[in-house]
Amino acid sequence: MPFQWLININPNVTKPPRVNFSPNPLPKVEPGDNIVWANNDSEPHWPCVAGNRDFFMPNQIAPKSTSSAFSPTAAGNLDYVCYLHPDEKGTIQVIAPPAPPPNK
Repeated sequence: MPFQWLININPNVTKPPRVNFSPNPLPKVEPGDNIVWANNDSEPHWPCVAGNRDFFMPNQIAPKSTSSAFSPTAAGNLDYVCYLHPDEKGTIQVIAPPAPPPNK
């Protein structure tokens, strides 16, 4: 059964960038797990892989709402930015799923 992960988009009033993604990086995600962003800010945000605005979701996340779920399909790091605020950055670390037990 896939695990449900939550990345919070939190206002960061003390220093740039204006918001932060938490946790960042998001570690130990397996292919097929579900990832959702919660926008706790007063402005919209749009997490995306650089150069591919629609990779995670087809639209921005309204203030005080959550995104649709994204499920990675392969192991590796997914570095992302906010399409609307490119200085806001995060990483999702997708690990290879565990090997199945040997047949006896």
